[in-house]
Amino acid sequence: MTTRVALRRDAGRIGPESGPWIRQRQVAKIWGPPDPASLAQLVDHRDAVLGWGLLAPDADIPLRVVHWGAAPPAEGWFERRLAAALAARAELGLVADPGTTAYREVNSEGDGLPGLVVDRYGDDRVVQLGTPAIAARRAPILDLLRPRTADRVFVIADEAAPDDPEAVLEFQEHGLWFSCPAPPAQKTGAYLDQRDNRRLAAQLAVRAAGPLLDLGCHVGGFVVHAAAAGVTAVGLDQSARALEFARRNAARNDLADRTSFVQADMFGALDHPALAGPFGVIVFDPPRIATGSQGRERAVTAMARSLGRLLPRLRPGGFLIACSCSHHVGRPDLDASLLAAGARDLARVHALGPGPDHPVWPGHAEGEYLRVNVYQRRDV
Repeated sequence: MTTRVALRRDAGRIGPESGPWIRQRQVAKIWGPPDPASLAQLVDHRDAVLGWGLLAPDADIPLRVVHWGAAPPAEGWFERRLAAALAARAELGLVADPGTTAYREVNSEGDGLPGLVVDRYGDDRVVQLGTPAIAARRAPILDLLRPRTADRVFVIADEAAPDDPEAVLEFQEHGLWFSCPAPPAQKTGAYLDQRDNRRLAAQLAVRAAGPLLDLGCHVGGFVVHAAAAGVTAVGLDQSARALEFARRNAARNDLADRTSFVQADMFGALDHPALAGPFGVIVFDPPRIATGSQGRERAVTAMARSLGRLLPRLRPGGFLIACSCSHHVGRPDLDASLLAAGARDLARVHALGPGPDHPVWPGHAEGEYLRVNVYQRRDV
């Protein structure tokens, strides 16, 4: 029996332009057995079939549409899309680049596979099974990935942690060597969505004659890239373990003499002497601080408070790189936090996001979660 998800009369306009997420408030009733291993049929209030999706009946997003239309997708759709996602990274030139061995191979809805994330780190892969429907497809996912993986496959799922909590992932990024904790760790490891932005920040630091300050440095990506470009760099993070890896990464690239690290809260007083400045580049990369639209104003206020402490440490002509990894904190909110901090002499010169290995499907606004605004201090 096919499970059917019936929409409310007032569910709104539903189709490709509204995105693949069907929310609980839009659902009138779910008919049939809630089988995560099968596709569920989406029908409107007149019982017309709109599409087919992956079911999680008790979640805030009970259905994630994978195919629009009355007929279901052809058999084998899941395996075909997974193989196509892997092939797309080769077409982007990532597989052939010997200096970069870490990138995203499957980006959930962006590759038509909602809830599935696959990141590659050298010969290892990290697989995140983010929904019950994806967890139910664990076997075919691993059957396809294991023959293509030279070393280990780490699986992140709610029901079980990876076997080796002390494991380390090693990889290259734009010719530099890095290591980071394998799962269970921060997300899938090393924030691969900022890969190209780290190289740009290093170029800007050279242009501004350094030094660079990175708040929320994790394992030191922005810091190591800047130091490799020839400028001194300081990283701040609250995690002692992350800073241990950051120092290790600087040393492995023979950059310990141009780098330093501070353990502190990026929303705290920022009174350590190494943070005094002035800096040519300041990277402000907080964790996700707004999980819903209700938290957006609090997030802007918190960011403005910290940015108010940082702006006096940015030299004339220097660059501020402000990041948001929350869909609910967009580019206008980053602008608003700077204005609330008193900035009147900063012009936005770049509006960035993740690289092409993090595709976003048209209509899925929530898939555009990373915003990176680059501002330059001007003489006004």
